[in-house]
This record gives sequence, structure tokens and C-alpha cells, in this order.
Amino acid sequence: MLFNRPADTPQARYVIELMTLAYKELGYDVHIIDFNHQSALSAANNGTLDGQLGRVASISQQYQNLHPVNFALFEFNLVLLKNCQQCTFEQLDNIAIQVGYPAAQSYLNEHPFIGDIIKVKSVTAQLNLLTQGKVQGVILLDFLLSTKHPQFNIKQFQTEVLAPIKSFHFLHSRHSALIPKLEEQLHKLNENGTIRLLRAKHHLD
Repeated sequence: MLFNRPADTPQARYVIELMTLAYKELGYDVHIIDFNHQSALSAANNGTLDGQLGRVASISQQYQNLHPVNFALFEFNLVLLKNCQQCTFEQLDNIAIQVGYPAAQSYLNEHPFIGDIIKVKSVTAQLNLLTQGKVQGVILLDFLLSTKHPQFNIKQFQTEVLAPIKSFHFLHSRHSALIPKLEEQLHKLNENGTIRLLRAKHHLD
């Protein structure tokens, strides 16, 4: 099974190890390749990749060939960092989001934003724009902030949790027969304590 290499975070390392174990029980090997993150979803949808290791549930609305394995891999928060104390999300003039991570775009689809939306390629670019005062807010995933920028002084900005989000494994439709088998394996790994040990190993608890 062929998947793209995600950003190197404890969560990603946990998901790779967990899904490798689950696939091994079914007689499959997992191969991770370097692939442009911005185009990985399209590549998985058109079958170049076999799926996505971990993505938010909403991607199946746009990428209809991708189907989730109904077992939450981990949970995190979509957060808004803003440089004003009293203003609400709706009152901001502009925000920056990161392309390639659909959680922010999905939130904006459900909560229309009338200000300017600036799309950048990295969390670093988002934080630079915010710190320099070029945007009033950024929407990002809290685990990317804590793992990629642990030294960032978050206290200088107001933090608002926009939504709790769960991550799921996705497979291309040609592998749909594997989905119930993977769900069964993941539940077994949870019941026998393997998932708890993996989470502890990668410091996710």
C-alpha cells in the first residue's frame, strides 16, 4: 500500500506505525514515499496513491474516491490565533490559512468569512504574517503549532478553539473491501492495549 509521507510530527509517526501494524495483520506492506503535500489529496483521489494515512472526515465531500476507515486515529483542535482581545472571528479583516490542510478551509466553508483569506504553504509563514501584523488572525491545527513551533510565544496572542476535529485513515475506492477489515484490526489493536502503548511511545497522552 502506497502513501505519501506526512509532515514529521509525533502524531504522524504514531499513525504510520499504527497503520503499518494493522496492514501487516492483513498481509499488506505499507510503503511511504515523499510526495508534494499540496497535491497529495488529488493524487490519492485519482488513484496515484492508495489513500491518505490520516485526514479530517470532511475531505470525502470534495474527494469522492476517498473513503474513511471508521476509527478515529487521534483528536486535535482547530484554533484561531488573533492579535486583538475583544474582536470576534467575524470581525477580523484578514486571516491566513495553510494550503494542503483542509480543516481550515472546511471551517470557512461552514462559517463564511467576509474578510481577506491569505493562503500560505506553511505554519511558519502563517506565524510570520501574524507576528509582523500583516494579518489579524491565523487558523491552524494545534498539534502542528506545538510540534513544529514549540518555542513560539502563543501568549502574545488571543487563542480561540474553533472546533474539535478527529483524524481518520482514508482509502481509494478500489480498496473499499479492505475498510471493514481494517476497522476490525484497529479495534483489536485498541482492545489489546497496543494503541495505548503506541500513544505513550509517541507522547500523545
